[in-house]
Amino acid sequence: MESRKSPEESPLRLTDVCPDLAGEIVALLRDSHPGDPIADSISSLPFHGIYRNYVLTAPEGTPSPWVIELEREQETVFLLGIDSSQSVITWVDVLDGRDLSAASPRQS
Repeated sequence: MESRKSPEESPLRLTDVCPDLAGEIVALLRDSHPGDPIADSISSLPFHGIYRNYVLTAPEGTPSPWVIELEREQETVFLLGIDSSQSVITWVDVLDGRDLSAASPRQS
C-alpha cells in the first residue's frame, strides 16, 4: 500500500473566507442535530477553495462517504460531505443559489 503524505494545511479557515455561510451551517446543524460535536468543528475547518458551488474544507478528492442534509423552512439549502470517521466536514454543497465566487480568494 502506498504511503500518503499529509496535505499541506490551508492557512485560511472557512470562517475567515465565508463567515456568514459558516454561521448558518452551525445554526442549522445545532437545530437539526442537537449535541452533535460536528457543529463545534466549523470554526476550525480549513478553506481549500471553491469548486463549482462546492466549498472545499479538505483537499479535492477526499473521500466523503456520508452526507448531512441541512434544511431551512423544509427546503434543503446545504449538503455536507462527511469523512469516514463521521466527524469531519470535507465539503459543503451550497444549494440556496448564493454566488460564492466573490468569497473565493485568488489562488496563485
